[in-house]
Amino acid sequence: MTKGTGVTGKVGLSAQGRRILTQLRVAQERADLAEKGLSAALVEDMLAQGLLERQDETMPPVDYQDIFAGWKSQRGMLIDHVRTLAFQDAIDAIVRPGDRVVDVGTGSGILAMMAARRGAAEVFGLEVTDMAAWAARIAARNGLDAVRIVQGDGAAFDAEGPVDVIMGEFAGMYFLEEWRHYAAFVQVRDRNLRPGGQVIPHAARIFLSAIDSRKLYQERGHGFWEAPVYGLDFSEVLAAESASPRRYIVSADHNAIVCTREIAAFDFLKGTERDYFFSTEVSFDYPAAGSFHGFIGHFELDMAPGLVLGTGTATRETCWHQSYFPLPALQVPAGGRVAARVRSFLAPGGNLMCIGITIAGPGDNLPPAGSA
Repeated sequence: MTKGTGVTGKVGLSAQGRRILTQLRVAQERADLAEKGLSAALVEDMLAQGLLERQDETMPPVDYQDIFAGWKSQRGMLIDHVRTLAFQDAIDAIVRPGDRVVDVGTGSGILAMMAARRGAAEVFGLEVTDMAAWAARIAARNGLDAVRIVQGDGAAFDAEGPVDVIMGEFAGMYFLEEWRHYAAFVQVRDRNLRPGGQVIPHAARIFLSAIDSRKLYQERGHGFWEAPVYGLDFSEVLAAESASPRRYIVSADHNAIVCTREIAAFDFLKGTERDYFFSTEVSFDYPAAGSFHGFIGHFELDMAPGLVLGTGTATRETCWHQSYFPLPALQVPAGGRVAARVRSFLAPGGNLMCIGITIAGPGDNLPPAGSA
């Protein structure tokens, strides 16, 4: 038997090709693409072959769209009764019979159908993925003739006349991730909402909490690599994870929360996606001695007057859970504090919304902004 050479005539994606595809996840300027290895001629050929298309910045990455294009994710959102009923309560409180309504990112069409069932005269459900066909079929099956599903980038939508209510569910796991969805919402709002019209939700706040949880630190934080792993030294992995930290989705123990601070707030009636990019400094106080094992993040949505949808550890569980940001453990004395500088930014290439956190332990000061 001769040893195979690996040359079969087949072709597959190379590491360089994967890097190029990663760069193409979101719309980019052609000059930037040239710097990353895609010549102008190659870009033109890919456009001609339909492998590329001209897009606005509000278009989410195609692989991100795929997450919402099937029933696995749609079922996960629909089965979250806390989330879905909060939107239904807001719709019942705000939508009036005869209203014109737009749902930006309608998905299964559930919110659009709720608005139609409430008595809206016309409801436009905007959806970029192929879920649009399902939403249209389900609305028709339920006799909701007021629902009109429109497939495509919602940012380009024109209702040809003022609308009374614009709604959308553009909250990522730590709220900020779906900023492109919100950017489309803003364009639809500014082009179509009548003076005095309303939006659902109308505001949001995001929070960080210092957490003292040895269990979480061991299972998802640096603690796992600090101790020998089955008797072996994995400390190099700890160094690598510290250099490129990541966020974990968890259901955190409320009793492990030490101190919570609001780090940003948003007004969906007047704000823009630029509000999602911020930098702030906050301190987390320890009334009693304890450990710092990183931060837990959550958010709140103001759905309608007096109606708040929360995702924190003290509220009913939702599909968003909480976000855990592991950081090196610190021991904090009674009356001590952990200071943090928090900023949001896009990863190189504009692919992902990131949270950057710099901390200073008891008795230390944060380094100057931009130095760490």
